[in-house]
Amino acid sequence: MNALGIISGLLAITFVVLLLRSWTRIRKGRFLKAGLYAVPACLVFLSFALLLLVISNLTTYQRLTSERDILLISIDKVSAQNYQVKLNYIESGDNQNPETVYLQGDEWRLEAKILKWKGWANLLGMDSYFQLERISGRYRNIEQATSKPVSAFQLTNRQRGINLWELKRLMKANLPFLDAYFGQAVFLPLRDEAIFAISINQTGLVARPANNIAIQAVEDW
Repeated sequence: MNALGIISGLLAITFVVLLLRSWTRIRKGRFLKAGLYAVPACLVFLSFALLLLVISNLTTYQRLTSERDILLISIDKVSAQNYQVKLNYIESGDNQNPETVYLQGDEWRLEAKILKWKGWANLLGMDSYFQLERISGRYRNIEQATSKPVSAFQLTNRQRGINLWELKRLMKANLPFLDAYFGQAVFLPLRDEAIFAISINQTGLVARPANNIAIQAVEDW
């Protein structure tokens, strides 16, 4: 169980204990003392509910404890500067049904968000989280980049609970325990029959050629 699960469990136990003590004093007609337990019980319940919303949002991210392989990108050329790109999510266990997108350009670009805790949150053993956000095509020639349409596809699941990313952006210094990194990205060439392996670590995305064609593409880049 991670730190957030332990904290939520402790809050739930505290709420139940305070509620029972308040109810016991109500039965005895000691309403003033009952209120002394009811008020903190309400505060604990609100904290518990807020924590559940935070945990709900984190379920749209994946835990990041060390470098891990997350994705294989397979490329097939359709026509000039037009490619079919298959995304095989390594941990999904469904390599037979990859996600397919079509990208225009000379290079592919993959973006991700990484949420890192700091300060006392790290001392509690809370892991970092990542979320793949978008894949897009990229033109090497700046004139093409400004004149041709952009091909981009969203990879992010629908947000649930409190959006920690937006909350950090809006409140900044008021959330000192959370460090939200913007715009972690990698881009490499589009080449027919090339395969690239994507991993991620605490500093961001890492892309490596996974076959000889991809190795040659990087060397020719």
